[in-house]
Amino acid sequence: MSLSKALVGRATALDAELFAIQLSVVKATSFDVKHIIIITDSLTAARRAVDASVHSGQAHSLAIVQALRGFFTNHPDRSIHF
Repeated sequence: MSLSKALVGRATALDAELFAIQLSVVKATSFDVKHIIIITDSLTAARRAVDASVHSGQAHSLAIVQALRGFFTNHPDRSIHF
């Protein structure tokens, strides 16, 4: 097995859900919208999406929080709902 294809870790369903939420939030915040609605069947993923503490999907959570920081900065009328 070459180094470029070495197994780094295992992705869990929660990690996959966090990645999907990350893609959604980053894409939605790239437009001039006021409200974002994320529909998911995983409340755990929704909670972890904005939880910057240490957990397996922390990199996704940090990317989500960073995108939302720019989204909410100086715009009190904007919102996100899960």
